[in-house]
Amino acid sequence: MVTVDPEVRKLARTPADEFLILACDGIWDCLSSEACASQMRDRLADRSSQENICESIENMFDDIIAKDILTSSGVGTDNMTCVVVEFKKK
Repeated sequence: MVTVDPEVRKLARTPADEFLILACDGIWDCLSSEACASQMRDRLADRSSQENICESIENMFDDIIAKDILTSSGVGTDNMTCVVVEFKKK
């Protein structure tokens, strides 16, 4: 049986908004919302001119996907899907 308990928040957008992260539960099993946002903020701020958002997400996946599924207790072995929407600065 599969159940869904999404985290849904309704917030007014502000000029300080940087990005929106939409991700499946596999990500949230490994990172809190705050940790994920902090990591993505750092990755987007530090990216070279050659690195794009997709590569930032791939690098985050490299950090959280289980290296050894037998010793991970299931953490980092679930589906990993993530979309980051970066808001343009005016």
